[in-house]
Amino acid sequence: MGKKMCVLVIIGFLIFLASPGLSSNHDHEEKPQEELAQEVTVTLKLIQVYVTDREGTPVTDLAKDDFELKDNGEVKIITDFERHILSLPSVKTEIQDKVMEQPGPKRMPRKFFLFFDFAFNNLGGINMAKEAALHFLGSQVNPTDEIGVMAYSTHRGLVLHEYLTKDHNKIRELINDIGIKEILGRAGRLLDEQQMQLTRGGEWSVPDGILGQVTASRDRAMREDMMQIGGQMEFRHQAFHFTSAIRDMAKALRYIPGYKHIILFSTGIPNWLMYRTSVEATPQLNKVNIAGSNSADMRRRYEEMSRELAAANSPVYAINVAGMYADFMQREGRTDFKRWTFDRDQPSTGIEARNWRGVTSLSNLANDTGGKYFDNTNSAEKIVEEIQTMTGSYYVLGYPISEKWDGKYHNIKVAVKRKGCKVYAQRGYYNPKPFEKYSDLEKKVHLIDMALSDSPHFGNCVRIPMTVVPHESGRISKALMMFSTSEQSMRAVIGEKTEIVFLVFDEKQNIVGLKEFAVDDPDFFSDDVFPYVILPLYPGKFECRVVIRNTETGRGAVASSLLFIPRVSKSGFKLYPPLLLKPQKNTKFVSLGRQKDEQDESALLEVFPFDIQEFSPIIEDIHSGVAKILVLTRCAFGEIADAEVKISARLVHQPSGEDIPMEVKLAYENGMFSLEIPAEGLKSGKYFLYLFGEELNTRARSNVNTHFIVR
Repeated sequence: MGKKMCVLVIIGFLIFLASPGLSSNHDHEEKPQEELAQEVTVTLKLIQVYVTDREGTPVTDLAKDDFELKDNGEVKIITDFERHILSLPSVKTEIQDKVMEQPGPKRMPRKFFLFFDFAFNNLGGINMAKEAALHFLGSQVNPTDEIGVMAYSTHRGLVLHEYLTKDHNKIRELINDIGIKEILGRAGRLLDEQQMQLTRGGEWSVPDGILGQVTASRDRAMREDMMQIGGQMEFRHQAFHFTSAIRDMAKALRYIPGYKHIILFSTGIPNWLMYRTSVEATPQLNKVNIAGSNSADMRRRYEEMSRELAAANSPVYAINVAGMYADFMQREGRTDFKRWTFDRDQPSTGIEARNWRGVTSLSNLANDTGGKYFDNTNSAEKIVEEIQTMTGSYYVLGYPISEKWDGKYHNIKVAVKRKGCKVYAQRGYYNPKPFEKYSDLEKKVHLIDMALSDSPHFGNCVRIPMTVVPHESGRISKALMMFSTSEQSMRAVIGEKTEIVFLVFDEKQNIVGLKEFAVDDPDFFSDDVFPYVILPLYPGKFECRVVIRNTETGRGAVASSLLFIPRVSKSGFKLYPPLLLKPQKNTKFVSLGRQKDEQDESALLEVFPFDIQEFSPIIEDIHSGVAKILVLTRCAFGEIADAEVKISARLVHQPSGEDIPMEVKLAYENGMFSLEIPAEGLKSGKYFLYLFGEELNTRARSNVNTHFIVR
């Protein structure tokens, strides 16, 4: 760029607390996997059981000997027993989750999916649903609960916004950010518009006299017919896709152990789509050329969806948010909302109000899946509190099985010897099946489970290290994502067909980067091979993940790292987090996004030029005795001409906090600083490396940090 560069080296001994700061590129401490080990064992089957008295009050004092369990009609000996009593924050000063009579870490936490239906809904229902969901998160969940968020809309279909996670703050932020205009589809808008227009029809002024009355009647009939043409076809189309999407999702949920409670916020599929008799339906349906028999077809599809949810142990707690509409309109200061809603106790003209309600579809869905239906109500707090009461106390029964990979269903029957008790237990479970027999949706959920879950439910994943290094190229922010594997760690994963998926999530957990690659060479995952990809990104905070999956067996490996890309300062000077290298020969780099005529290392060396015959990236730990560490950090100057930069560095040992004296060799070329740090004599532990830069002409400052571990 023709800039003159004056570089000053200062080894700083600044006094401040060491912290990970901007970059977390090399932190790969594994999280405990105790729960995972229990839930995916091939020798112990766990069954969740809820027990209440005749009034619906949870029974919490049962012992193992009080239960009898049958698997496909065969009585099983219960060898493991847990009693869970989850206390609410409002009741206890500290949230307690008691596990009785079962020492050790074995657990089966509650799992909830908050399901927002934006297709069969209205503006008030959506807003009140969000409030109810936030109240549930704020007062009804416990730290051990795993929460996910799903939504269905006409534009995007079924979307899994967040997989099961214990990060409840993430769920809360997601719900707050859920929009309405973007996801309230045509079906929802048509429902509002039709209800408003048809109920307002009797209030419109009409011409005087007999001719005027006839004209008004004809106009009203024409309006009804025209809205039926668009409305009925649209609702039928959306109901078809809704039931199909939920049915397929239920099949994928089969293999997640335990109950998956679904809290559904919806106004329901209108009754006329499934429950009107042919005598009622045919006259109006004939006007728009829709066969009355389609109602029975749609009803069968809906019942099939309900059966799949029940088989997947996913009870639905259906909250009819239609009744929340009036409350929302009042709070919004609307005085005309009464004529926009149907009075449940009054007959209406035109399309019958009862046929537009979704009461029957929601109540049947709840009953068929073992959940509960909550009718039109403005008391969302009471509803979610009742759901907490129903799910807050439960038992886990464990018994040994000889698990088979045949995908067959097992019927479960649980009884309690104590009189007066009602038992709500899993209806059954599916044996695992070979991965090659998974449906496309099941494979997607399997991928999501590996990529996003803290403790994958589909099976153990090998944890591998990765590094993510941001930089700027041509005024465009980019990120280098690189991982490493070993033959030993990947022996159980790799096969003849393997896929690699790079994923980047923003702060709202939206996917902002995705790259998929197929690998058919088992030697690809040998030692000293570093696959990488370079993705364009924008300034912000991100979570980067790599999923490696054997497409024949489903076994996989996962890597993750946080990434922060700073914004360009007004002055234009900026340091980027560094890439760390160690001396190592015979390293191989594989560019997964390269062009056919491009060398594997070309894209990497264009960003971070170094001697690939002598150095390799530090992605995991380094062993004591390494002679030196090469630090490569890129910088940007914007419009600054003849920049003069002062660089200082600090190396801190953790947990002692000791500053490590060092003599640094510094060089600059083409927008990149390289520092050579002596590493001989470094004792075991974690080290934080801080780099501080100042452009002397503008006094602009920038600093970055990273860390590494010496074993």
